Amino acid sequence: MATSRTGTAAYQHWRRRVLAAGRADGVTRCPGCGVELDYEHGRRPDSAEPDHILPHKWGGRDTVENGRVLCRTCNIRRGAGRRAVPREPRSATTDFAW
Repeated sequence: MATSRTGTAAYQHWRRRVLAAGRADGVTRCPGCGVELDYEHGRRPDSAEPDHILPHKWGGRDTVENGRVLCRTCNIRRGAGRRAVPREPRSATTDFAW
């Protein structure tokens, strides 16, 4: 049976580093919704959770630079997210960019 990626030692190490960096940087409120973050308790709506800025499915890595701290509610809502890619304006003479 395959193990989930979030159960690996590498992910757990990344998780601890991102949360420690957020705490050290003074991140006390969720940048998504503004709720005060709880670093002491897990699995609560206001619990501090690490989030990949660029998700794994789009090539994101488990690096501190690719992590940020969100509340659990915002992290769940974001999920794997949608890729926000700036697009060139379409004109009548161009084809659709897939």
